[in-house]
Amino acid sequence: MPDCPSDDWTIGRIIEWTRGFFEKKDIAQPRLEAEILLAHVLGRERIDLYLKYDEPVADAARSEFRELVRRRADHEPTRYLVGTCEFMSLAMKVTPDCLIPRPETEMLVEEVLRRAKTRGPAPADAVAAIDLCTGSGCVAVSLAVHLPGSRVVATDVSAAALAVARANAEAHGVADRVALLEGDLYDALDAADAQPADFLLANPPYVTEAEWQGLAPEIREHEPRGALVAGPRGTEVIERIVKGARAYLRPGATLLVEIAAGQGAAAAEAASGVRGLTDVKILKDYAGLDRILAACRAP
Repeated sequence: MPDCPSDDWTIGRIIEWTRGFFEKKDIAQPRLEAEILLAHVLGRERIDLYLKYDEPVADAARSEFRELVRRRADHEPTRYLVGTCEFMSLAMKVTPDCLIPRPETEMLVEEVLRRAKTRGPAPADAVAAIDLCTGSGCVAVSLAVHLPGSRVVATDVSAAALAVARANAEAHGVADRVALLEGDLYDALDAADAQPADFLLANPPYVTEAEWQGLAPEIREHEPRGALVAGPRGTEVIERIVKGARAYLRPGATLLVEIAAGQGAAAAEAASGVRGLTDVKILKDYAGLDRILAACRAP
C-alpha cells in the first residue's frame, strides 16, 4: 500500500486497494481474501467491515496487514496466515502441519449424521466412529460436536497434525470423547486395541505423484505432501483402508472414504473385492463428481 496519511486508509479503501493488488497477482477471490485478512488483523467478523467502511485503520494494524498481503501474494494460503478455517460451521485451527479442510470433506460428516438417524433402536447420537488420517481433526471433532453421545477414535501418522487436532478437540469441548492415536492407518488402532465402530471414516492421501507437480503453488509449496500424495496411481492408501476395514467395522457398520473425482470405478472395484463388504456405492458431491466411497460390513 502506498504511503498516505493514516486517515486516508479507511477499511473500505484498504479492501479495494488489496483487491486490485491480488487481481494482478492472480489470487482467486481477491476481494474475499482481502476481507478475511483485514478482519483477522482487526479482530472482527467480516460483516463488521461493511458496517465500518469509512473507519480509518491505525498504522500498526496496516503494517501487520501489509505483511500478510505480501505473504499471500507469494501464494501462502490465507487459512494458514489467519490460523483458522470453518468446517461444518465450526472454527478449526489449521497450521502447515495439516491440510486445510475442504468443503467437500464435510460430506463425510453429513453422511454419518444422515445415517445415524436411521440406525435402529439405539439413540441417534450414541455413535462409535473411527477417523483415519484425521489431520486437523476437523471430521472427528465435528462428529463429536454434532453427535453429543458419540465417541471418536482418530488416527494420524503425524504427531504435529495430532497436536492441531487435540487443540481443536479442546477448543470445542469434546476432548474427553475424541481419542487421538499416532500411527499409520490401522497400526495405531492395533496398538491401542481399539474396538470396531459403527462408522469408519477416512480422508486419505489420493493425489498421484504426477498430479502433485501440477497443483497450485498454495498447495504444492505449503500443504504437507504426505497428506496429499498416495503414490503413482493415487489409490494406494484407499486400497489399504478398504482391505483392512472389515476388522474395525461392527456388523452392519458403514465405511466412508473420500476419493478423487476420477477414482470412483477403481475404489468401488477395490471395495467389491473385499470379503464381508457389501452395498458398495460411490456418492457424488454437489458438483456431481465422485467423492465418497461407501460400503457396509455384512451383518
